[in-house]
This record gives sequence, structure tokens and C-alpha cells, in this order.
Amino acid sequence: MKGITVAIVLAFVASCAADDASEPFVSLAEQEATVCGVGPTVKGIDVSIYQGTINWTAVAGDGVKFAFIRTSDGLNSIDSKFESNWAGAKAAGIKRGAYQFFRPGQDALAQANLLLSKINNTIGPDDMPPVIDVEASDGQSAATITAKVKTWINRVKSVTGRDPIIYTGFYFWRDSVGAPDITSSPLWHAQYTTAACPNIPPPWDNWAFWQFTSSGTVAGISGNVDVNRWNGDMASFLAFLGPAGACGDMTCDAGETKLSCPADCGPCGTVGFAGGVIDDGDACFEGGGPEASMRHVSDAGKDGDLVWTHTTEDATEANYGTWHLVLEQAGKYKVEVYTDTAYAQSTKAKYVVAAGTAETDVVVDQTAATDWQSLGEFEFAEGGEQWIHLADNTGEPLADNVQLVFDAVRLTRVDDGTGSGNGGDELDPPGESSGCNAGGGQAGAFVLVGLIGLGGLRRRRR
Repeated sequence: MKGITVAIVLAFVASCAADDASEPFVSLAEQEATVCGVGPTVKGIDVSIYQGTINWTAVAGDGVKFAFIRTSDGLNSIDSKFESNWAGAKAAGIKRGAYQFFRPGQDALAQANLLLSKINNTIGPDDMPPVIDVEASDGQSAATITAKVKTWINRVKSVTGRDPIIYTGFYFWRDSVGAPDITSSPLWHAQYTTAACPNIPPPWDNWAFWQFTSSGTVAGISGNVDVNRWNGDMASFLAFLGPAGACGDMTCDAGETKLSCPADCGPCGTVGFAGGVIDDGDACFEGGGPEASMRHVSDAGKDGDLVWTHTTEDATEANYGTWHLVLEQAGKYKVEVYTDTAYAQSTKAKYVVAAGTAETDVVVDQTAATDWQSLGEFEFAEGGEQWIHLADNTGEPLADNVQLVFDAVRLTRVDDGTGSGNGGDELDPPGESSGCNAGGGQAGAFVLVGLIGLGGLRRRRR
């Protein structure tokens, strides 16, 4: 793999072709990003055509447990050794993963499809997720690089079910990419040093892999080779491998989250007996679709923030928001949504309320008030697989630049919990701090037990 250019004080530069350099000076702020491993590590390598013909049996005999194997440098330089390396690593019992040197100056979707074609659009049980190698700018701006990296990631994840790994380094990610938050992807950090702990790029708070030298020596390979560490023991590494797990198998597998599979990973939070507020920044809110089209603002909305996107008249949705609901107890709740006319322009916002086994569409004029607006009263079941969903395909044309907002939702209990009702008098609205409590406590444990055996939360997909 080509080395990442590392721009630091005194113009220190490290590359894959250069010998390991001594540890450079790092500022106090950079020292704060230094993250040590969790204990034992697992040895691995990454290879390409530059390593020539590899004796994979000898490599395995030298203690190498995994290998990242290059598919291509962008679209124009296909690695002719990929197929033989891919097969050879597996035959030797070495766990493998495919990586692609990403070219921001080329079509991101086409690059993603090229990598996918090399692995037959699947991840085997002993394979690592694919890797996007982000270390070249091709003269592109940080915003362009970020957008194209996300396009690549979204495409690969949509096919494999796993969040791809990002290979990059502290300075390149911070200075050339702009340090976007794509921390859902595991970090493969590049830093050639003899230091015990690397200083990783923001905003990651941990690393999965660390490429610590470009001049390693491994049996079965002529010349230097990149050497890496997995941040964990062999058991944790093996658990990281393979396709996304099956929801409902009682294990929070790789690729599963509290939103996609609360039965295995636990709920994102719970709505208590009296109700609660779920804001757009809470763990139980999911914003979907192209991230560039979901604008986050901090000068309006409930608690001073909201998300907005433009509406379309398309038959299918592109961007959406889903507030996932896990109820501590079944009952009737009044559902309200918060709208702020500083950004809200849609008069045809269609909220879909999934309560119990029923789905109800409610159209709201978001321009009507900067306040709570009622969607009605609904009978909710205990547990999860319930939600409120809002999508951009309201029927209002994209050309009209109509803004649709995603903000807070509020549930307020309107019965007494006995099933007999309380004469129509709703309980006091829950306080702003009562929300969807991620901490869980006794209520969280109760709901988690109730979720065992359930499938993943229903999620709208395009």
C-alpha cells in the first residue's frame, strides 16, 4: 500500500518507499489523540503486486493471521496479483480482506463496484470487511473527497451489509479530508513509528488496525512488506470477521446495532410509562439517505437543533428520518411532532406512525406553528418494532426547494395503564429530560427481556 504523506512540524515526511523514521514531535492536541491498544494484538500484513509472487504457506508459518489484499489503484490500474493472492491467503488459512486505493478524482460508485466485483459481491465467513484506502486527494477539495468516500462506503455497505474499513492517517484525514465523522467505519490507521501507541485521526476514539511499518520482513515475501496489528486478541478478531449476523441469534454480531437489531444488541432507549421526548440527536433517531442532503442546523428547533432536507415528488424516498420507539409498557399515547417555521416549509409532511401492529399516515403542515403539533392518539404495544417515519417524497417538487424538517417527537400517556382509560384526560406531558433513556436501568433491563426473540426494528429502505 502506498504510504500516507504525513505533514508535521519540521516537514517530516514518511512514505511506503521510505525507511521507518524516528517518532516525530507531536503537539499537545495531537497527543490527546494518542490511543493505546487494549492488550494483546494480532499480526497481519497488506500486499499488492509490488510484493511479487508470495509463498502464502511460508507467510502463515511466520505468524501472520490476516492479510489485506489490493484489488486496484482506482479504476485504471487493476492489481494483476489480486486473484492469486486472494486464493493463496485462503488456502494457507490466513484471514483476508480486499482493499482499494481510492482515487477521489474518479467516479466513486464505479470504484466501489469494481471492488465488489472482485469479491463476488459478498463477504465470506472468514473475510474482513472491504477497505477504502484514503490517502490521495487528486487535487480535490475536502468536501468533494468526503462526499465521494461516503458514496463508496454507502454502496459497499448496501451490498455486503458491513461498514467498510477506512485506511487513513492522522494528518491526511484531518487536513485533506476535513475530519468528517464516518466513525461507523472501523479505522485502519497508518503511522510508521516505534512508539507503543499511535495518535489517530479525529474524530475516531479508537483504532481497529494499525499499519505501524512499511519495511517489515515476513517469510515467503521478497523485500519489505507493510505489517499491521489488530487491536485485540484472536478471539475478538475472529468475532469481527464475516457477513452481518442474523438478527435474533442472541449475539450482537458485526454489522448489528441497537437500531438494526435490538433483540441482540439491546434497545437504543426506552419510552417510560408517562411518555418521553426523542429528539433528532438522540440514539433512537435514525437519519437515512445521502448524508450531504441532510442538513444539520443549530440555530432553530427543539433544544436548538434540527435536521432538514428538500422534498421531492419521486415515487420512492431518498432521505428520511425514523424515530424508533421501544415502550416500557403498552398503552394509549398522544403523539406530537415539533416543527420550527424558521426552516419548515413543507405543507404535506407525511408522518407514518407504526403503533402495535397498525400503521397510520398523518399529513402535517409544518409551516403551521413553531410548536408541538399533534398526530393523534395511538395504542402502542410493549417493546419495540414501533416507530414514526418521515420521508422526503411528499409530492412537493425538488425544483421548488421546499424544506422538510426532522426534529423532536413527544409521546404522552393518555390512559391510566389499566386498559379502562381515564376519561380522556391525558397525563401531564413528560419533562424534557424524560426522553428515550439510553441508560436503561431497571426499565431498560425489563424492555430488553421483552425484546428477546424479536426481529430487528422495521426500517424503511429505498
